[in-house]
Amino acid sequence: MLVPIDFEALNFSPIRSFLVNGKHGITRGGHAHRQGKQLLLRVSGEIQVNLALDGEEKSITLGPDSNAMMLSAPVWSSQTFHGESPGLIVFSDHPFDPSGYIVDRN
Repeated sequence: MLVPIDFEALNFSPIRSFLVNGKHGITRGGHAHRQGKQLLLRVSGEIQVNLALDGEEKSITLGPDSNAMMLSAPVWSSQTFHGESPGLIVFSDHPFDPSGYIVDRN
């Protein structure tokens, strides 16, 4: 698999990245951030991304035909992993800050 990423074309300057994986059916995330953007890039399996903002909810599936999405604060999200060895790489334009998390969906 070759996945080129041109951050300049996205008007996005990541400063950290991390890999998230889980067994089939596991849900991760379940929070929003007070600041910043994150690029979610599916590397394997299928990832269902649930989003919420101001009482509105939406679900997007990252798979072979649509394998990435940009997530901006303060959108709340969770990711449910499907398939064999599902994985996601997250690129963030903000440093890790535990006080920057918002757990409430509204």
